[in-house]
Amino acid sequence: MKFLYPLYLIYSLVCKLNKKFSNAKRLSKPVISIGNITWGGTGKTPIVIELLNFLEEKNLKPAVLTRGYRRKNKKPLILKNGAIDVNVLDTGDEPLLIAKSVPQASVIVGAGRYDNALKFEKQANPDVYVLDDGFQHWNIQRDLDIVCINAANPFGNGRLIPAGILREKPKALRRAGIIIITNADMVLNDKLQKLEKTIFDISGKKPYVTLYGGFEYKTLDLTKDFNVELLKISEVYSLSAIGFADGFRNSIRKSGIKIKSSVVLRDHSCYTNKLLEKIIDKSRKNSYFIITAKDAVKFQGINADIKEKFAVLVAKPQFVTGKEQWEEEILKYLRFF
Repeated sequence: MKFLYPLYLIYSLVCKLNKKFSNAKRLSKPVISIGNITWGGTGKTPIVIELLNFLEEKNLKPAVLTRGYRRKNKKPLILKNGAIDVNVLDTGDEPLLIAKSVPQASVIVGAGRYDNALKFEKQANPDVYVLDDGFQHWNIQRDLDIVCINAANPFGNGRLIPAGILREKPKALRRAGIIIITNADMVLNDKLQKLEKTIFDISGKKPYVTLYGGFEYKTLDLTKDFNVELLKISEVYSLSAIGFADGFRNSIRKSGIKIKSSVVLRDHSCYTNKLLEKIIDKSRKNSYFIITAKDAVKFQGINADIKEKFAVLVAKPQFVTGKEQWEEEILKYLRFF
C-alpha cells in the first residue's frame, strides 16, 4: 500500500484546494443534498427516490441536480414525465432510474449543476432542488445535507482514496444535518449499535437506521409484475453492476428466492447482447436472472428473447428508526412547517 501514499496525498490536496477555492452560490429555491463520505455502494439513489416521493406527497415539486456519471453525452439535459424513449447513454443509469421511478420530478443532468439549475429553472419550476451526490459539491449552498452510510462497510480501512474508499475523513459527518445508516440487516445488532455510537460520537447526531423491504419483481420496463412462480421453480442467478452487490443478494434472499450463483460486474457497467448471451450460455437452458432497477434501465437495445430471461427486483428503503424525525427535519429545513 505504500506505493499509493503519493496518490493519496495528491487526492487529499486536490480536495482541500477544491473546497477552499470554490464559491458556493445560492439557488432560488431550498436545496437538499444527498451524498456520502465513501466511494459508492451506500444506497444513496434509493434514498434520493424516497425523498422525492415524500416531497411529492407534500405537494412539492422537486428537481434533481445530478452529474450523470459515465454518460456519453456531455451536454446538459432535463428529464421529465418519466423520461420516455430517452437513451441511457445520454443520461447515465442513476439519473434515468430516478426519472422513471418518480415521473413527476424533473431530473437535470450535467456536470455544471449550478449553471444547469439556472438553465432549466423555468422548465422545471421546482419548489426544492435535490442535489444528488452533493456532500463534496462545493459550488452550491445547501439548506440540508443528508449523508448515507453503509452498515456493512461504513468507513472501509479508514483511508482516503485511492488507499481506501473514503472521500473524506469521518469527521466530515459534523457537517451533515441527517445521517442515515443503510443495509442495517447486513450486520449483527451489536455491530450496528456500535456503529450508531461511533457516528454519534463523531457528529453529535443520532443516525436513522434503514434496511430494504417492500420487495416486488417487475419486468424490464418496471411497469408490469414478473411471474414470481417462475423464479421459485427454476434455476436462478443474480446479475448486477452496482456498488454493493452483497446487499442486492441479501435482498433477493429476503424476498424468498434462492439463487444458484451471482455475476457481479463493475459499477455502472453497460450491457450488450454479446455480453448477456455469454452470461446466459453458462447457465442452464431454462434459467432466469434477477437484476436491479438500476441495471434494468441499461437494457435498451437488448434482444427480446434475452429480455424474457430477466426479472427486476425492486426494493425500497424502510426506516427501522427515525422515519418521523426524517420527515420533520426535511420540512423544517424547507421552511414549510
